[in-house]
Amino acid sequence: MDKNKVNSRGRGSSEGFFDKFKYLLLLSLNPVGLLKSSEKHRWYIYLVFPASGWLLFFLQIGIERFRQGMFTAWTVILISFLGLVAGYLVVGFIGWILAYILAYLGYDMAPDKVIALIAMSHTYMVFSVLLGLIYNLFGNSSSASFGIAGLLCTLMPIYAGIRTLGKGKAFLPPLIATLVGVILLFSWQLILIIVS
Repeated sequence: MDKNKVNSRGRGSSEGFFDKFKYLLLLSLNPVGLLKSSEKHRWYIYLVFPASGWLLFFLQIGIERFRQGMFTAWTVILISFLGLVAGYLVVGFIGWILAYILAYLGYDMAPDKVIALIAMSHTYMVFSVLLGLIYNLFGNSSSASFGIAGLLCTLMPIYAGIRTLGKGKAFLPPLIATLVGVILLFSWQLILIIVS
């Protein structure tokens, strides 16, 4: 009898894990689904996606500049670490600002959903810069092309989410998506200025 309990618990916990993994995978492919769910979201965990994407992006830049003799190994580690921290903090800040703007415009959207939407939208960037890093390991410069491609892919689900929220306001999604893109690019440039 005890064995059956243990086995059923084991199956339940593995099924629970796979259910959570499946849910997370679906959200990563369609972050707009976050806006339609009624549950609270752990935005602080979802921010791992942009943090890892930024880390990989700045690691590529560091490797390229290390090959050119512009960076030391320590600088590559520093820029990667700054990317990790900034990806977490900046994207969280963007989500909070976006939630405030939407609340000001009369959209009752919980900040945790908005931050989670922005964070999960970075899944596309993670895939892009991961491919770029693999490409980079063969000696090819790729950070700019894969980084910008990842950023543009990140803005698409953000735009879709804002469009879902801002029904009837055609100007809102492109303006806010542009603002998000400008803040992201400015943050990237700021990290490069700090390290250079």
